[in-house]
Amino acid sequence: MGLKIFCFFILGIFACSKVNQWKQPTQVCFEIDLEEETIMDGALFFKNGYIVIESFQFDGKRVQGADVYFTKHYEQKINTTFGAANVEGLEFDVPQGTYTGINLEIKTVPNKEEANMVIDGIFKNSFGTSYPIRFELNQLETFSIVGKDLIENDKEVDLLQNSKTKATILLNPAKWFAVLPKKALEKAEKVSVKGINTILINSKINKQLYEDIVTSLKNNAIEAIFVKQS
Repeated sequence: MGLKIFCFFILGIFACSKVNQWKQPTQVCFEIDLEEETIMDGALFFKNGYIVIESFQFDGKRVQGADVYFTKHYEQKINTTFGAANVEGLEFDVPQGTYTGINLEIKTVPNKEEANMVIDGIFKNSFGTSYPIRFELNQLETFSIVGKDLIENDKEVDLLQNSKTKATILLNPAKWFAVLPKKALEKAEKVSVKGINTILINSKINKQLYEDIVTSLKNNAIEAIFVKQS
């Protein structure tokens, strides 16, 4: 009888240990970047820009324990350039475990007349002349993002206690602009931006192009690529 109680005691300790193990956090660092893709037979590509984040949402389905859900609202909005690493406010301690699915959501909100997302690129017309092209988002927008493991190339992501993980949210403006014919950009209005003749696309200038791009970005899937670092 005493041996049985002792065994139950040991098993209880082991079970509690396993439960506590899956409550241990691991650090996940998020960054936002642009896909390197050209369209229109190489005539259009994007190189840099920034996004202003008002909130960040994490929704993960976990095998070993309870699912993980949280939303972070930023009183001082995060203004991050694309490709910037170690962004304060985008680093989170998340319970470790095997996640069968991770869905993210970032919300960007304009501040007065300032754009809440800017993407800069280069466009070369049919005569071989290149112009800077600048897309300015001037409205509230919510981006839905699906997590993906880089190595396994699937939606199951392992977040381990002793491994720091980087997750890169990849925006692909080339897909957004793919709805536009090349002639539409050749005919687009050009304005001076910092003294340079530029194809500017926002809610006031080249408005129809702006509306077509915004509709396209709503319909294109976005991925967050998870990579273990250590």
